[in-house]
Amino acid sequence: MPLPGERNGHPEQSLVLSGCLRSECLNHRIFRKKRFWFAAALGLSILVITLNRADLKKLGASFQEIDFFWVLAALLASVASYTFIAAVLHRLLRGMHHPLPFPDSFRISLVSTALNYVMAMGGLSGMAVKFYLLSREKVPPSSTLSISMVHGFLTNTVAVVFVYLGFFFLYSQYKMSVREMEVGIVILAVAFVLTWVTIHVIISESFRKRMWQWLVLALSWLGSKIRYPSWYHPERAERFFQNFNRSMNFLVKDSRILLAPAMFAVLDWLTMFLCLKASFLAVNYPVDNRSLLVGFSVGIFAGLFSITPASIGIMEGSMAGSFYLMGLDYDQALVATLIYRIVYYFLPLLVSFFFYKDFFVSSAEQLESQNPLPTP
Repeated sequence: MPLPGERNGHPEQSLVLSGCLRSECLNHRIFRKKRFWFAAALGLSILVITLNRADLKKLGASFQEIDFFWVLAALLASVASYTFIAAVLHRLLRGMHHPLPFPDSFRISLVSTALNYVMAMGGLSGMAVKFYLLSREKVPPSSTLSISMVHGFLTNTVAVVFVYLGFFFLYSQYKMSVREMEVGIVILAVAFVLTWVTIHVIISESFRKRMWQWLVLALSWLGSKIRYPSWYHPERAERFFQNFNRSMNFLVKDSRILLAPAMFAVLDWLTMFLCLKASFLAVNYPVDNRSLLVGFSVGIFAGLFSITPASIGIMEGSMAGSFYLMGLDYDQALVATLIYRIVYYFLPLLVSFFFYKDFFVSSAEQLESQNPLPTP
């Protein structure tokens, strides 16, 4: 159900879609950028250092003794988690009267989540990809933005709860230096501020309008410095915000729309936690849930603002290191972490590449068919 001003052929739609097509080109080029390969090399170097800190013979023996029943359980938990992520998006789309078949919702959520792993920027890269993919399904731009924001909010807010619980157990049960406590407080403060701002943007129309006014002032200042670039159109931007504001009001005024997605978001993170637990059982090393929760929350935070693609090296080192500081065996914790990383991150990332090619190659072909090159 498009909102006023969002019919097919409206300049706003064309503006957003053209911007998305430009972002598509950027996504294709990212793997050629030097910064990407430098970050990948850095991550692999950190991973090598992490592996070298272990007893390689003991590491090899742990891999040989893996219980594949629990590996399969971890894999099933991973599949369930990604299915619940898709269910959150699917129910939000249905609540906004833009229903899609569940397989399409699954592919969109999988690709956006996977690309968010590759380019982790606090969830923003995944939301941008989701925005583009939903726009290809003829979902109006403002509805696409509101759905993407609420989808990211529901999944990331549960993650922040896990981070808080993990740090709570860490502070209450283990001795920490003053410096470590200061870093932890800063991390929790950042998580709290981001969550608070996001909640208010979603539920408070007045706060949403104030944030928009500040953004407009910032864009106007930036435009004056670079002589009002062609991409900034105040009238279109204001029309877009008004449609976005109405779609957000529609989404939050009926709590029943958000009830099922919130439930699926909780199930998503619970099955993700079960994936980690099964990974430890796969190396015959059962660990209590509190210790697992601490390492789990460390891994979540490491993945939110990672400087390496897919948090490679950083997540393995931080999770195994946190388990070691809690008195667990470093080698077995590292093997379990590697199983968890492969099952939950790298295998879905590999699968998403097939969908990624299908989405973006088909969109390029569609664009070419709509705008054929002139024949000589």
